[in-house]
Amino acid sequence: MADINGATDQQAHFRLVLYQVSLGLALVALNHRAIQVALPTLTLVFHTDVSFIQWVLLVYDLAVIGLVLTLGRLGDLFGRKWIYIAGFLLFTLGSALCGLAQTPVQLVAFRAVQGIGGAMIMANGRALVTVNAPLSERGKALGLTSTAYHVGYMAGPTLGGLIIDTIGWRWIFHLSIPLGLACAYFGWKVLKERARSEERVKVDLAGAAFLLLANICFIYALNQSPHLGLRHPVVLSFFLVSLGSLVLFIRTEQIAETPILSLALFRNRLFTAANLSLFFITSTQSAIGVLMPFYLQNLVGFTPSQMGWIIIGGSVVIILVAPVAGWLSDRLGSRLLCSAGAAIIVVAQFLIGSLTLRSSIFQIVLPQVLIGLGWALFNSPNQSAILSTVPRDKVGAASGMTVTTARIGGAIGIALSGMILTLSLSAAGLTPEQIASPLSWQASPEIHLQAFSYTVHLVNAFALLSVLFAAMRGAPRE
Repeated sequence: MADINGATDQQAHFRLVLYQVSLGLALVALNHRAIQVALPTLTLVFHTDVSFIQWVLLVYDLAVIGLVLTLGRLGDLFGRKWIYIAGFLLFTLGSALCGLAQTPVQLVAFRAVQGIGGAMIMANGRALVTVNAPLSERGKALGLTSTAYHVGYMAGPTLGGLIIDTIGWRWIFHLSIPLGLACAYFGWKVLKERARSEERVKVDLAGAAFLLLANICFIYALNQSPHLGLRHPVVLSFFLVSLGSLVLFIRTEQIAETPILSLALFRNRLFTAANLSLFFITSTQSAIGVLMPFYLQNLVGFTPSQMGWIIIGGSVVIILVAPVAGWLSDRLGSRLLCSAGAAIIVVAQFLIGSLTLRSSIFQIVLPQVLIGLGWALFNSPNQSAILSTVPRDKVGAASGMTVTTARIGGAIGIALSGMILTLSLSAAGLTPEQIASPLSWQASPEIHLQAFSYTVHLVNAFALLSVLFAAMRGAPRE
């Protein structure tokens, strides 16, 4: 009887952990997606261009990239509860500051604070679910967290657009304050902390610093190359520093006592292929996510509220399909589901690249729905496959690795799309001043549509690579 009661209590605790993590991921997704919808508005409010306003997203991603592996490792070593809760408090502080920003530089700086909090949440959230879930329910549980994330992802565009059209963009950030505090309190009440390690352990700060430096320099070089040229000394210098930092990062991980990234994990074919597939799919998805609001608002003429309703189509499909995909992955493995999902995204993005100034609502919404279907089939099985390849004491590090992979891919995709778009506009004859003006989209819509289409088709090549690596991950049931 005691065993039965113990199992019941353990199951009840797992459910509470699942609810708390799901709520936290929904908050992060809601805020992120609402900000994406606000990008065209922010270019007008702050009188800046796409190239600069991208940093509102990029700085968040870079903060996550620089910290999430270290924080995942710290969670493995010392326990995840307090790192996770502190993440909500810092995310809430960053949200409050963003809502008060008076300049684009301030907004970017305060988004970095949000990013640090987001790294704490994402490095340990799914790991908390994984270590508390029964093995037979792990895929289903991760599918439910994916569903929760996409509830926030779905609400973000609609809510963000409504807020922009009524009370102003600042309330996108203000809304996160009570939600963040509620998540912190719920986590404090629900989560259990294991005993701290008695062993003195060194944290691989050097590895984290080299990884962050490599990504900052690479992203900055991509961002500046359309303005300065690929052969400009500044651009070349940043590319070289990025390469050198990457080499030093790999070397540091090889000799570190407790590396933030165990390179031995990459000896597993499934782990490596799944992470590469994730990298390429998030690169292309992030690029499209930044470009679509500018197409919808600046070229087609939708209001932020209307744009929000258009974008949610994919998230509705994800909410419906993700739990089923997680359940199927526990029985069929990840290769078939991930390959099919990535292939559907390739088709959807080809349709996006073929949109015109006179495309119908159906032609615009259909690719969003297909992207949602593809992502639902891909994401949960891919996450489950990655985490199933590592021992329990490295689940936090592996979870952090998936977040880092996705964020690096996303940041590169955003920067690359901005670079291609700017180069395309320049090749079409627009001056730097015209490109920098947020009003130029309405002044020369045909030129901007051509640049938009060209950029989408080029970044879609990354989705094709995702299909390739999804198919290379091993046996059909892996």
